[in-house]
Amino acid sequence: MKRPVSWSEAALVSAACWTISGLGYGVLAALDEPQLSPAPLIGMGLAQWFIAYHRCWRAAVAACLAGFVVLFGLVDILRPDLGRYVADALATGAASTAALTVFALVDRATGRHHDTAGWPR
Repeated sequence: MKRPVSWSEAALVSAACWTISGLGYGVLAALDEPQLSPAPLIGMGLAQWFIAYHRCWRAAVAACLAGFVVLFGLVDILRPDLGRYVADALATGAASTAALTVFALVDRATGRHHDTAGWPR
């Protein structure tokens, strides 16, 4: 059986998301590619982490909703003052952190352990 996600693991994954967000938007700004975004790359990485280690579907749905709300809310607030690349990088990093926090909270609150195949019983 697997344990629920630990806070240190959530913090490590969040730090990786911030790194990818910052580096990704930095490269895109240098290339002047405003139509591209590393956000889907971060989302796919989080989905891979979820499938490989922590298949708690309630937590995943709650995390996705929280991440989308934070991402789109912050983008609208930050873009007028900070510009597209900086605002998008900050919003993407904050959204991934919010999603991981909600995931960890819901995963722990359900109190359910996951079997080795990853499917809840």
